Amino acid sequence: MKLAVFKDHGIGRFFAQLFDDIREATIFISEKNKSGQNISPRPKHVVSRRAQFRHVLRAPLKAWQRLRENDFDHKRDFHFFELEEAARTGAFDVALTGSEHSLYTLASLKAKGANFKLVYWVPFTIPFVDMFAERSLIIREFAFPHIDSFVAITRTCAETLRLEGIPAEKIVHIYPGIDLGAFQPPPEPKACGEDFHILFVGKLTSWKGCYSLLYAAKLLLPEIPGLRITLVGRGAQREGLEKAAKLLGIADRITFTGFVDYDRMPGFYGTADVFVLPSIPALNLAEQFGYVVAEAMACGLPAVVTRVGGLPEVVGDEPNLIFTPGDYRELADRLLAIYRDPELRRRLSAHCLELARARYGARQNGALLREHLQALVSQQR
Repeated sequence: MKLAVFKDHGIGRFFAQLFDDIREATIFISEKNKSGQNISPRPKHVVSRRAQFRHVLRAPLKAWQRLRENDFDHKRDFHFFELEEAARTGAFDVALTGSEHSLYTLASLKAKGANFKLVYWVPFTIPFVDMFAERSLIIREFAFPHIDSFVAITRTCAETLRLEGIPAEKIVHIYPGIDLGAFQPPPEPKACGEDFHILFVGKLTSWKGCYSLLYAAKLLLPEIPGLRITLVGRGAQREGLEKAAKLLGIADRITFTGFVDYDRMPGFYGTADVFVLPSIPALNLAEQFGYVVAEAMACGLPAVVTRVGGLPEVVGDEPNLIFTPGDYRELADRLLAIYRDPELRRRLSAHCLELARARYGARQNGALLREHLQALVSQQR
């Protein structure tokens, strides 16, 4: 098997580590994706505009024809000529992508007769409320018929794909993976006491719902004198959240860390008592998985999430860990129950840790993905 993994933007370590044990994998990555070029130890083929331009100069008529036939976005057609040459020379027999841009380009190659298996790591958020937008319609109408397998990263995602008409035999459910060696409970479990440390990790954007966490904190403060909240991440809403914390009179209880390097994250999980991801459904997206939830669970934290997208599934549909998006009173109730009841906290911690180890290990899920890809290639032969 010769596997090509396409990531034209944002290849995170959580994605790359799935392929650490797949020796046959080569990552095709855009020259603009500087961070992604340094994350995975796997071999990389950096596609560049210069190489694309050379192909255009060698065959200008062919390039013009490609420009005319591209209904998607000619500026973001993922290095069509370079990938065409790679496919023609047998550089890969199975291609996996999680990006619409490279998906469109790879589907175009298959439409022209290229012989490889195309696998789509479905990155859509749930529900797919933007599915009738022009770009999404083009992808569904043109690219989907050329896809040999859809990898759904939650059961919720798999169900949604079936509802949209994707044949069940083309859908496989494989959870994403995290490094269970890096994300573990601290050597000394934190004792239950008056201090109560709540952790959030993620982008500070509107759909992460952090205002709900601040309002819940305001309600909790009279009940939990030792309350502390740490928000790890950066984003456009940081200034607004800081102002809201001052308005609510809780600014001295809130710490904004800004960006934190991935390697330092286990230390943040290790000092917290509970993790919260208060995401809300936005106009065209909702949380599908939440890697930070899996990381927190693997560190033994009770992970409290909203009833949005695939998040309830990630925490095993445990009712004590789920609340209604935007309902800060319900969030406060969930957190207060965990604070007041040490036995409940221990039970939820054990539940999350067991689930993370059973479901979300990068090595075990990478092995499942490798097995699936090899089966596809064997069908082709």
